[in-house]
Amino acid sequence: MDRTLLRPQLIRNVRILDPGLGLDYIGDVFIEDGKIADAETVTPGDAEIIEIDGTGKWLFPGLTDMHVHLREPGAEESETLETGLRAAVAGGITTVGVMPNTSPPMDSPNTIRDLLERSRDIGLTKAIPIPCVSKGRGGRESVDFNLLHDCGADSFSDDGNPVHDDRVLTDALKQTALFSGLVIEHPEVPLSVQGAVNSGQIAEQLNVGGIPESTETEDVRRCIRLLRNTGGRLHLTHLSSPESVKLAAAAKEEGLNVTCDVTPHHLALDESALPEHGVNAKMNPPLRSCESRRELVELVLSGCVDAVASDHAPHAVRLKAKPLAEAAFGITGLETLLPVTLDILHYRGGMPLLKVLSLLSSSPNFILNAGEKTLRSGSNADVVLFDPEIAYTIKAVGTFSKSENTPFLAVPLNGRVAAVWKKRLIYRDGEFC
Repeated sequence: MDRTLLRPQLIRNVRILDPGLGLDYIGDVFIEDGKIADAETVTPGDAEIIEIDGTGKWLFPGLTDMHVHLREPGAEESETLETGLRAAVAGGITTVGVMPNTSPPMDSPNTIRDLLERSRDIGLTKAIPIPCVSKGRGGRESVDFNLLHDCGADSFSDDGNPVHDDRVLTDALKQTALFSGLVIEHPEVPLSVQGAVNSGQIAEQLNVGGIPESTETEDVRRCIRLLRNTGGRLHLTHLSSPESVKLAAAAKEEGLNVTCDVTPHHLALDESALPEHGVNAKMNPPLRSCESRRELVELVLSGCVDAVASDHAPHAVRLKAKPLAEAAFGITGLETLLPVTLDILHYRGGMPLLKVLSLLSSSPNFILNAGEKTLRSGSNADVVLFDPEIAYTIKAVGTFSKSENTPFLAVPLNGRVAAVWKKRLIYRDGEFC
């Protein structure tokens, strides 16, 4: 390790943004011994201190992406734990909620311990295990929630395989409530015929099966009904239908403990992206109609959504290089989460910057019970330096992920992570320290 990285570092004249504390001002931030320290204690001209010019840049707590697929074990040709965590850091993400659809699925103490141990060895981001609700993600028999909780799991999901059995989902809500745990559900009613894109004109034009919004909204209704009867905590993930968000918001108003997230791609794109991007615009839930996308954005701007998550789903080229109906669902998203979300919600939608950062950091962190992230003096240095003026494309600068299945690959993006601290400086100017 370069020993200079362990020297105290002073970031001068930076825009300090802390959504948890409601701070937004220009100032200095001092990092010493892995913690945020009082910048006023710095002695001018101290040769031991590395000074970083933050003029025009933003400094904020590391982001939390609560919905990420890292593929290892079982699908390392698409992503490994290390490449995925590197992509996360490059995107300003220092806490990652790791979904369980691996091979074998994350449904045992050993699989949780392996994830935690390996992520600690890699030493880049905090990996939060989100193991299965049901054994093998089969939907028939509940896992031992207490046993997995004792191994470090608070949240559970069969993501990709919705828990259609009311008995199993009810049991999950009841059992996790005993330790204030969370059930994360991918809401989707199964179709008798496999669909590939949103039902409508584009599906007809491309001659592929459609997935109507009702498949999502009907299951959201079912999940809320079960929550009402059982109690517990429920999180509805990657909602794509405005009606789904309205149902979740109404349930919250009713007093139910329900939260939800949306993805940047459902905010930025609609089904018209499919003829241009093809399989790299195929995901589940699918991109919806232009009207639904616009309404979804308005609902987020009005405060009806709790978090924005990437649903990072890398796939090797061979898994996407198929006809649209056969290609794998999902796109990468760790390195585009922040710039795409800022573009739609802040620059175009006018959402205050602190509110956008809250959707990407303090709010998902709270939902996952992952502890506080703050720039408060004395806290651990878990911070991101971001340059909002840099214009680039992922295709030009490259990606740390093993996969490039994204419709944003050649799309001009504004704003790039300049540096990341996780107690020490771990990333700067496109390179890991």
